[in-house]
Amino acid sequence: MKFLYLPAMCLLLLLVPVALADSPISIYVTDNHGPVGGASVAAIVNGAGITGTTGPDGRVTLNLPAGNYSFTASKDGYAKSSNYARVGIDDNVTINLNHLYGVSGTVVDASTGLAVRDASVTVTDKVTQQYYTGSTDMNGVFTVQVPNGYYSLLVRAANYHPTPRDNNGASYQVLDNSLYVGYIPIAGLSNDTGNLEGVSLSCDFPGKTVKSNQTVSYDVKISNNGAVDKTYSLVVKEAPTNWIVGFYSGDDQISRVFVASRGSQTFQVKTTPLDTGSSVIMIMAANGADNSSIQLFVDTSKDKDYKLEFTVPDNRTMDAGTNANVDVLVKNNGTGKLTNVGLDIGTNDIPDSLTVDTSNKIDELDPGDTHRFTLKVYAKADASQETDRLYLRAVSTETKTEKKSIDFTITKSNTWIGVGIAIALIAILAFGFIVWKYGRR
Repeated sequence: MKFLYLPAMCLLLLLVPVALADSPISIYVTDNHGPVGGASVAAIVNGAGITGTTGPDGRVTLNLPAGNYSFTASKDGYAKSSNYARVGIDDNVTINLNHLYGVSGTVVDASTGLAVRDASVTVTDKVTQQYYTGSTDMNGVFTVQVPNGYYSLLVRAANYHPTPRDNNGASYQVLDNSLYVGYIPIAGLSNDTGNLEGVSLSCDFPGKTVKSNQTVSYDVKISNNGAVDKTYSLVVKEAPTNWIVGFYSGDDQISRVFVASRGSQTFQVKTTPLDTGSSVIMIMAANGADNSSIQLFVDTSKDKDYKLEFTVPDNRTMDAGTNANVDVLVKNNGTGKLTNVGLDIGTNDIPDSLTVDTSNKIDELDPGDTHRFTLKVYAKADASQETDRLYLRAVSTETKTEKKSIDFTITKSNTWIGVGIAIALIAILAFGFIVWKYGRR
């Protein structure tokens, strides 16, 4: 009977490795711009986590027992995302990640203007109702990471009224960039004046980009959330040195704004940037202890100018039939990056005595950088002894230079002169022989 068990045991030994063998599956992690390298990918196998990290191509391969799995990809700056696959049947699975961007602001006490720390901030997507949370630090500043979308905010803090914000009903839009929503004043529960929140300032477009010496204007909304009418003084708390910042209503310059209880007004803040770069202006509206501040941001740039200059070497002397490398220096003298930079040498710019390789080109040249182009020049073997002129100029997609020239003096080497003399002597001797031999007949 034991011989009957032998085939069965052999069959079992053959089946066990197949049942236990792991299968590879390729996980591809991507975002809206392409593959995401450096992302961590995890799957749970028998209660244990199996992880891998994607390469620059966004892919990682895991070897797992056959079965159904949920694969989760994560990376700083992205929201976690998962997808399902059947190992042993599916060869690959794709996981799409969404970028996260910071929604930030500053929470202050409406009465004192002081920062409120440890306030909780809930940022809610007004379309999907998905919410994200954060809290303020010791300076009252919060940052909550969210994907692209339209959001409202709700601030809660101990001994303060819950305070919502939704950009005056328009929602705060996050689109491929972080967003600063400004100061959010919140009112204390023990406020005896009936002032639920005090004055508040808001601006739909607090950050603008202009050129130097171009006036920039912001529409600022001032709201009186208190129980009594008030007149608020307007002051500039912070501005770059020598910048003149003014408050306007239409064409009239103002210094105070009257705002009825539960009402609001809009005024303009105007300034003319004197410097390039990023700058901050902070203004305040105040009536005694009831005050609010807002930051306005100015990014000042100047027109990019595109300039090329190039330097050619001194005139060259070459023997006929020889090669030479000629270095030409090209420099970006402007403020903008140049692309597709190279040397332009037309067919009519090359004399008949020369052959020139004109294939030199680079993709880009940053402001202030210099690149050395090497021209390969060949003096033709049958070129005459003369001086010829090669014309060239530096070019890019954005600009080009005037033409310059290099003179090439072609000479014949002594070897070629000797060969020429030898050929002439042989011809003379041959002629003399013919005359000697046949001329007597």
